[in-house]
Amino acid sequence: MNGFDPAPAARDAEPPVVDADDIAPDAPGKAAPAPGPWHQSRAGRGTRRGPKRDAARVSGVKGVLATIAAGNPARHLGGVRVPRLYPGFSRSWLPWIAGAVVAGWLGATSLHPVGPHEQAIVVTAGAWGPVEGPGLAVSWPWPVGSAVVADVTSVRHLVLPEGEAEHLMLTRDGALIDVGYDVRWRIGNLRDHALGAAEPDGLLRLAAENAMRGAVAGVDFGAGLSASLGSGRDALGHDAARRLQVLLDRDRAGILVTGIDIRRADPPARVAEALRAITLARSDAQTEATQAQSWGHQLIATAQGEAGAFDKVYEQYRHAPDVIHRQMYYATMERVLAQSDKVIVDAPGATIALPAQTVPAPATPVVPPRPDAGPANGH
Repeated sequence: MNGFDPAPAARDAEPPVVDADDIAPDAPGKAAPAPGPWHQSRAGRGTRRGPKRDAARVSGVKGVLATIAAGNPARHLGGVRVPRLYPGFSRSWLPWIAGAVVAGWLGATSLHPVGPHEQAIVVTAGAWGPVEGPGLAVSWPWPVGSAVVADVTSVRHLVLPEGEAEHLMLTRDGALIDVGYDVRWRIGNLRDHALGAAEPDGLLRLAAENAMRGAVAGVDFGAGLSASLGSGRDALGHDAARRLQVLLDRDRAGILVTGIDIRRADPPARVAEALRAITLARSDAQTEATQAQSWGHQLIATAQGEAGAFDKVYEQYRHAPDVIHRQMYYATMERVLAQSDKVIVDAPGATIALPAQTVPAPATPVVPPRPDAGPANGH
């Protein structure tokens, strides 16, 4: 038309490529697709796609520009064909979806599995039922009914104080001691535990603090320090656990205390060194006193033994003073001459005399030895 070409780009483009889905159902060589939920025709919608959806798929820069101009770059860009889904749900699916939602709601709010270590209580319109054991607990759906399921066999721990903070308590003799302990407990009565207090953990914490302060107030400072060394730890822990159980039973908390472990029982940090020195000095004084008592008992026993032996010798001396006199003389000379390098031999006609303070005066006069008698015992 007068040498003017109105569409020069159309001649340079390749022939359009029509998708298999874009062919009309009545076109020759293609059967009409079967009706289904994903291929529902809408009112006012034709069987063929618009001109933009039939854009040509070409290669190169022109193909990319043509694809972008066609309005569907994600489907034809780079030669990758991305299928598009048209979830056209019909109204016939709505009852099935509603039924599935209702069934899930009923199962989630009415069925409550109970493990082998758990117990459950079914609550219907605010009324609490009996305690049920392991199995499956069934209740009315929420919000009419519910169930309380809890583990009643596992032992739990409450650490006081939390961290390494100083926790001072007053002893019976007016001293301060830093105490740290661990409370072991479990649920003893599920109904009381669920209905007894709004915050069972807070109630347990306050009761444990009260019980431990009462137990520490009943011992002296030295007995409290012995808890950190192991000698008084069990006694202090048992006393605190007994007091804590009494308080929890009074409040009907449904908690069973299995024990209290004392982690530390130390003097305050500001006076720790001085108190340790005092304790060490008292321990040394006690040790020395014990050793002195033992030494005194040994001396007394030795003196009593020597006195008994002397009494026996004196008894024999009363019956035969001459013989005892000679034996004592020989024993004395043996002890004296054993420390001397000289030997003294009795001469004939010599008179034997002992010091007056060595042997008591005999009842009869001392008989001198015969002149023809030789040296006694070879001396």
